[in-house]
Amino acid sequence: MTKVVVPFPKGQRLRSPLAQFFRVGDSHNKFAEMFASGGLPASRVVFDAGRLNRQTSLAKELKAEGVEITIDTGAAELSSPARHGTFVRNSAWLTKVPMSPLGPDDFTTEIIERIAEMAIAVGADRVLAPSHFLGDPSFDGWLKVDAASCSALRAALDRLGGGRIRIDYPVIQSVQGLVDPTSRKALAETLSILPVDAIWMRLSGLGKEPGPQKVRSLIRMLSGFHNIGKPVILDYCSGLNSEATEAFGVASGSASGILELDQFNARDWHKTPEEPDPDARFARPRIVQVPGLGRGFYANEFELLAKSRGGRKLLLQSEFVTVSSVEEMVRTRKQVQALHLVRSQEALQSVPDLNRAGHFLSKTMADAERRAKDVSFLKPTEAQAQAAGIDLASLLKRTRAHAETMGKVADALEKLHEERGMESPRVRACDFNVDTALRRGDQR
Repeated sequence: MTKVVVPFPKGQRLRSPLAQFFRVGDSHNKFAEMFASGGLPASRVVFDAGRLNRQTSLAKELKAEGVEITIDTGAAELSSPARHGTFVRNSAWLTKVPMSPLGPDDFTTEIIERIAEMAIAVGADRVLAPSHFLGDPSFDGWLKVDAASCSALRAALDRLGGGRIRIDYPVIQSVQGLVDPTSRKALAETLSILPVDAIWMRLSGLGKEPGPQKVRSLIRMLSGFHNIGKPVILDYCSGLNSEATEAFGVASGSASGILELDQFNARDWHKTPEEPDPDARFARPRIVQVPGLGRGFYANEFELLAKSRGGRKLLLQSEFVTVSSVEEMVRTRKQVQALHLVRSQEALQSVPDLNRAGHFLSKTMADAERRAKDVSFLKPTEAQAQAAGIDLASLLKRTRAHAETMGKVADALEKLHEERGMESPRVRACDFNVDTALRRGDQR
């Protein structure tokens, strides 16, 4: 009889897939244009329920392209005095426009069924369970209410024909609120028994740019959730913060918009907003994110720095994206940011799991630190700064401070890597819920 010897796969090096979710936000036309032109190779997209009245057709088009669709119910915002009057009041699952924040008694069986019906109608692959900010000073029982809503949503989906739709659970809290081990333990015990496929961490106080203590505390805090056995997605987060958590194996992926919806701040979450000045003009500032730097600049500041000696090459070229002119960089800043996010995550995903932290420190973090130092050495002239209406001393002070911070972040993560070692437990990977995406081999 012929013997078949199957070799032990000791030479194989595991490369777990990393999940990259893009939040569409309000710029759905720009998002659709970028996706259609190939400028945004997205595989997972998140739609807000409050915007579906204008974005359902885009959701269904992306679904037909094999993109995984996730729906955010906006329940947390609807219970916030500061947010309930925004776009979320148009959520399709509401029976009427709320005139005041929703309370725990509003999440009835009928409402949960309407959420299930909405997800089924859109053809969603995932729906974020209706959850709330756990730091609510007016009500400390949201976790119990939300756990019951999550279980009811699973039952409603199964009963109404949405059994294939997965439920992910958003944990919405401040970073400080999860530092206490007792609080984390109680949260983990609740999450472990819920019928969910992944845990989303939306953390207030993290910010856009990494700080040495913040990112170190974040990695340590998230490392305690791998025991739940569920993928962990870092929500409203991108850039070096999310890459660090993925590289250290405490996050399975991240979710953010493109130059928007990339940080969460609950500082004013429970404050009633002031009446807007009817005569005031509001315009969203143009932010140019410098690829690989870990921070961005206002468009006029970016243009000024690019005029310095060596500025164009430093600010327009990176490992993943190169732009031909300053004007093109400002005009296509969203496309540039999208490509950088996708390609940087592809590069990290290509590294074996056990080597990712080392790769992030020796490559990604080292490049960011070096680039930050080089940017801090740029010296535009005072005349150029005055012509652009920029306080040159303030700008240069900020670039120097950022360079120092990047050095401290690198040192903090190096020390943490030495403490944790290469074989620290890693969180479970987040798989697709779209057959067509799996067939094409796309594992982002």
